[in-house]
Amino acid sequence: MRNYWMGMLLAALLAGCGDGGKAPDVSHLQAEVKLVRFDTAFFNLDTTRLEAGLNALQQRYPHFLADYLYKIIGIGDPSAPQTGDAIRSFLSSYQPVYKAAEEVVQAHGANWQLQMAQTLRYLQHYFPQWKPEKPFELLTFIGPMDAYEPFAIGDYGDVRTAKGVGVALQLHLGAAEPLYEDGRQAGIFYDYQTRRFTPDMVVVNAAKNILQDLFPYRDESLSLVETMVEKGKRLYALKKVMPDTPDSLLLGYTGQQLKGCLANEALIWNFFVKNDLLFSKEPAINRNYLMDGPKTQELGEGAPGYIGLFTGWRLVTAFMQKHAELSLTQLMQVPPRQLFEQAGYKP
Repeated sequence: MRNYWMGMLLAALLAGCGDGGKAPDVSHLQAEVKLVRFDTAFFNLDTTRLEAGLNALQQRYPHFLADYLYKIIGIGDPSAPQTGDAIRSFLSSYQPVYKAAEEVVQAHGANWQLQMAQTLRYLQHYFPQWKPEKPFELLTFIGPMDAYEPFAIGDYGDVRTAKGVGVALQLHLGAAEPLYEDGRQAGIFYDYQTRRFTPDMVVVNAAKNILQDLFPYRDESLSLVETMVEKGKRLYALKKVMPDTPDSLLLGYTGQQLKGCLANEALIWNFFVKNDLLFSKEPAINRNYLMDGPKTQELGEGAPGYIGLFTGWRLVTAFMQKHAELSLTQLMQVPPRQLFEQAGYKP
């Protein structure tokens, strides 16, 4: 296929380019955020009195400990004979991760709380039927380095909890963290992933988790363009509840990649149209544009992976420019094929 990616970027396009709407005043809305250091409690367990320590943790974290042991670090029944050895092994091997994470939390924890509180205010403004937990907990934990998975608009290891969001600190140590080199060498993750393993992504992923909770994403054998629309809806909502966050962070692109996408927006769309891809329901084809990766091969070296997320966002933005009267909840209810047809998207 032709390489549609142009080498020259338009310098006037900014990585923070959004939909142009002014953020509402949300200062009157209440939001209380508490930073909960589960990681500290877990890594300070007395390994000579493990059963007593786990019982105490269960009292302090009754809504999280079982999920952490079973679903996150993959340890079974706490009473099983081998469980103690497994926990001791994890605590020992992940001590360097915990030490690095402690520095990150000390440097960024207060800002996470402030940014999360503001995001909760925007969420309450746009979704008045939703009320955050009081207090909303940012619960920090450390899981396996490969404990991340794909969600509607990105791959991450942070999770929704009963009282807020769990922050997988091992995936927020900073892109230059030396500990990630072992993972890259082992093929657990790659440069395009570790550049997003930063403290800046903590609240972004928290907001994604809440939106996923509000509007669960289900792949119902939609066409490529319908899937892009569904993902674009969620990214559009994410931008609304985090209006001061650069679009590049929300998309997971570098600033340069986003500039390239904006400069070549018409060419990207033309690629989908000319190759009759919009209504494709072939998973093997669609995943090329709907999955994370270092690049979109068909569009050339400069095109980021997950290009369908960008196109879906721009398509939904075009639709909302014509239907500004719709609330975000109403936007989410518009059938994706209808939205595509009514958007009149012509970049």
